[in-house]
Order: sequence, then C-alpha cells, then structure tokens
Amino acid sequence: MHYFLVMISTFLTASNFSLSKRYQLTEGTGMERGLRFNMYLGLATAVIFFILCGFKVAFSWFSLLMACAMSFCAAAYTILGFSVMKAGNMALYTLFLMSGGMILPYIYGVLFLNEKLTVLRIVGLLLIFAAVVISNRSDRPISKKILILCVAIFVFNGFVSIVSKAHQVAEGYAAVNNTEFVLYTGLAKFFLSFVALLFCKKEQKIFTFSRKGSILLAMGSAVLSGIAYSIQLFSAKELPATVLYPMITGGAIIFSALIARVLFKEKPTKAQIISIVLCFIGTLLFL
Repeated sequence: MHYFLVMISTFLTASNFSLSKRYQLTEGTGMERGLRFNMYLGLATAVIFFILCGFKVAFSWFSLLMACAMSFCAAAYTILGFSVMKAGNMALYTLFLMSGGMILPYIYGVLFLNEKLTVLRIVGLLLIFAAVVISNRSDRPISKKILILCVAIFVFNGFVSIVSKAHQVAEGYAAVNNTEFVLYTGLAKFFLSFVALLFCKKEQKIFTFSRKGSILLAMGSAVLSGIAYSIQLFSAKELPATVLYPMITGGAIIFSALIARVLFKEKPTKAQIISIVLCFIGTLLFL
C-alpha cells in the first residue's frame, strides 16, 4: 500500500514540475520572479492546509524549527539554482539536485536509523544515479564557481529530505501531524521568500503577476505539492529512507519524461529513454 502511495506522490510531484515550467514560460526565470512564485506558493499552501486542519492548528517548537530548516534549505537551493540556470546549466542543476535528494537521505538512513543495506538496493541506487547522469549529459565546460554552487545544491536538497525524515521518526518531541506540518512549511516558505524579496533586485512590483494565470499556477502547485508531500510524510513513518527517496527520485524522472511528452510535446532523446529504463529497473530493486 505504501509503495502505491509513493508512486502517486511521485506522479503528483512530476505534475507539479509541469506547472512550474508553465510559470517559467509565462513569467521568465529571473530570481525575483522565482522568489515571488515561492512566496505565493507558500501562502497558498498554508491557507489550503489551514482549511484542511479545520481552522485549528497545534503548536510545536520542534515542528516549527524543522519546517524553517527545510524551507531555508529549499530556498537556498532554489536561489543557487537560478545562478546555475542563468549560466545555461539546467541539466547540471537537475543532476545535483536530484542526486542530493536521493543519496544523502540514503546514507542517513543507513548510518543513523539502522536501515538495511542490501546488495540489490545498492545496485538499484547506482542504476538510478547512472540514469540521472545519462539524462543530464552536457558537453559544455563547467566553471569552478558553477561546480561549487552545484555541490551546495546537492547538500541543501539532501538536507531537505533528511529533515523531513527526521521529523517523522523523531521520538520524545511534541511534533504536529502531517497536515499541520505541511502548513508549517508553507508559512516558513512564505516568510523566507518575502524577506529574500526585500533584498532582491526587483524586476517588477513584488505583489503583482504579469499574467493573471500565474496566480492559478501557484495555487495549483500548492495543491499538488502539498498533497504529494503529505503522502511522503505519511510514508516516511513506515518506509525506510533507503527505500523512500530512491523511489521518489526514480519515479520523478520517469513521470516527468512522460508528462513532458504529453503536455509539452517534448520528444525524449535516446539518452533519456535509456535513463528511464534504468530508473524503472533501479526502482524495482527497492520494492
């Protein structure tokens, strides 16, 4: 049952990528626009999940600190990612982002949660990592500055997954439930993005969208990402990190390619087809 829920979560995550891409096509990829989208996304997430909580939310310092830590790391790799993408290294950004979200929580689960390290899962991990590398091949030279930024992105996204897992399995702390924690992360994302915007060079007025549809994209993204993350939090209690995050990474690559083909008519390259097959095989080894 949990494996099925994780697959639903990865499909919703991949679908959310399509909303982000649509936003970038209409608004651009500037840092100020990206932060503005994250701010509205966080606010929409908080409002939606406040309603789902029945307009009552428990308070926990532990959950609040964890939510702020997650949102800070997510904002950090987003901001750094804009610098990498401006340099024309979108493929490199994706490689380090997804690899960090898979490898670091895997290591965390083995070292600190006494999760099993099996030969099949190691092979599966290597296959998924190889798929990410193959699908993001680039012949462009990489500068030292960009490489440093990519390493930072790898670490920050890895810590997002680690903090999420740690919050779910923590004992002896008064943690809030899954729905409330998603609300917490939405609020943290909103306030962090708002503060960052105050120090960001403005391309347009902060509280306006160049197109009305962008507000709907932010709301839709809040719904998809909120539901996907809630499922991941629920599954994190039952599935080990050594299973959960490689499945999310592999599934995201597969579903993203399929959705891009259907919605944006993007024909996959031979390298992408090979990566999808490797991801599928690698993910099966974790089941």
